[in-house]
Amino acid sequence: MLRHFSAVAVGAILLVALAACTVTRVEETDPAVVPSGEPVAQGGEPTGHVTLLGSGGPSELGWRYIIYESADGWCTELQMAERTSTSCGPDLLPADGDSIGSAGALEPLESGITPVEGVVTNDIVTVWIIDEERGRVRAPLMPLDDAGLEGQAFLGFTPADWTPTHIQALAMSGEILQTYELP
Repeated sequence: MLRHFSAVAVGAILLVALAACTVTRVEETDPAVVPSGEPVAQGGEPTGHVTLLGSGGPSELGWRYIIYESADGWCTELQMAERTSTSCGPDLLPADGDSIGSAGALEPLESGITPVEGVVTNDIVTVWIIDEERGRVRAPLMPLDDAGLEGQAFLGFTPADWTPTHIQALAMSGEILQTYELP
């Protein structure tokens, strides 16, 4: 009798446990949706105001780019549906005599598109992201004025079959002021 009671009790517990579990459909995130609302830092702890530098949606890819100061220095953060990438440090702005400051290519997204970001001086009017074998893509510039900094951030996206190798910063005259080789 005790054995039968134990099996019935275990069966009842399993039935209650199964009844309590429901399958919830998880909605997939649309990569084309541009993040909205008040910009909130996700990667570092801000010590001041979080400033929205720009947002957009090239190639069916929504993004928002913010900047804020933290204990680790200034942080730039690219927020997308697929991923958020934060870069913080004391060397965000270009050093004296340079036109390009902090810069780099992020890991390619699932689509194969590679985001490339960085900071340049105010005298730069064009930033090119270069793939030595395929060509170049222009990276739009975003002034850092609203964050209280001198310079401009840039953010560009290379096509899926590209490997970004260099960044070039050009003056109004078309002169290449600096070329930065991506690691």
